[in-house]
Amino acid sequence: MHGTLDIRRSNGGAPEIYQVRYEDLAGDYFAASMNEQELHDLLYHKLPIDLNPGDLDSAYSRLKNEGHFTFSELEFKEDELTGAGLQFLPQAG
Repeated sequence: MHGTLDIRRSNGGAPEIYQVRYEDLAGDYFAASMNEQELHDLLYHKLPIDLNPGDLDSAYSRLKNEGHFTFSELEFKEDELTGAGLQFLPQAG
């Protein structure tokens, strides 16, 4: 599946919670809520993100500073997403 991984920090509260959503080109998506450590594990260990380490570090730093980041043009298999803890949520209708 080819799509976009969008991550946003929820406002307020401690610990910080992040909303993670991967949407494929067909409009289906996978989503999860996670804390900072779970998010770090997702990006650095669980998902095979095709970025060099410097670019991933830069994206993660921007996410921490700005509260959101979108990874465009990523490709994952469904079992990689569900195995990483994201839940499949099909299109409504």
